[in-house]
Amino acid sequence: MGNYLEAAGYEGAWSGGRLIEQEDFIRIRSRGLTSVRIPVRWSDHALKEAPYTIDPLFMARVKQVVQWAFAAQLKVVLNVHHYEEMMNQSKLELPKHRQRLSSIWSQICDAFPLESYPADSLVFELLNEPNGAVGYDDWNGIIAELTELIWREKAQDKRKLMIGTANWGGVSGLYKLRLPESCTSENTIITVHFYEPFQFTHQGAEWVQGSDRWIGTRWLGSPQEKKGLQTLLDGVQAWNRGQGRNFEIFLGEFGSYGKYAKPQDRKAWTSFIVSEAEKRGMSWAYWEYSQGFGAYNPESGQWRDEILQALLPDS
Repeated sequence: MGNYLEAAGYEGAWSGGRLIEQEDFIRIRSRGLTSVRIPVRWSDHALKEAPYTIDPLFMARVKQVVQWAFAAQLKVVLNVHHYEEMMNQSKLELPKHRQRLSSIWSQICDAFPLESYPADSLVFELLNEPNGAVGYDDWNGIIAELTELIWREKAQDKRKLMIGTANWGGVSGLYKLRLPESCTSENTIITVHFYEPFQFTHQGAEWVQGSDRWIGTRWLGSPQEKKGLQTLLDGVQAWNRGQGRNFEIFLGEFGSYGKYAKPQDRKAWTSFIVSEAEKRGMSWAYWEYSQGFGAYNPESGQWRDEILQALLPDS
């Protein structure tokens, strides 16, 4: 459900005023999809100073959206998304932001107790795409803090946690990831994001400097193009075969910006990523539902066939 609850300032800021509706989840489930990732920019709705209280109206809205997903029989991944102050401010500010992040997660735990939001229906994703001031070692330390907080201090020991990688969530970050011993294949899901080749998936993306030069980039599915992507995914598998791992791997974001890429190329690329991920036993979530990368067009009220058929070839 990208570009809604994680939009800067308020829901609707990045979607032309459109808000998430209950019908969205019914529509998603009706196509045979079984889970939804709900990104949330909590940092725009929490106090800047201790005790870092989350706006209760915003919390209620997030709970409403999660409950709509549950009502549609969808499993939910709920995360902390776009905590940009933490990433972009000076490293000297990082200790304060770590305290704030812990407070945010403490409040999320209180709002989403296991009794009402069962472990098999709701997964907590600790932080989307750590980068900037949050380096590899910083991220490993934050993981240790948050797993201790959620599993022990907040007594959500049955809750599965989803953990990504530093340096923007990419595959290469796996090799710098240091997990606490409490993380096992029973309670932890590892997530990586996959937008390769970036010049194809982000051609013309207004938020990426220089991306206008990439407009017209094709993805034809040649053996050479496929080999490079397969090598990256093989690297994920190789990492996961390490001692004490064997985690569920969740391809938590993949997609292509649709403003300039040819529909047939988007379909070929998306279909290939889904196929290769599933061959390797990976679960996945497409980025995203109904905006610039979207599988659904809210203006026409129709699914984009090139994406839907790539994601669900039997639909």
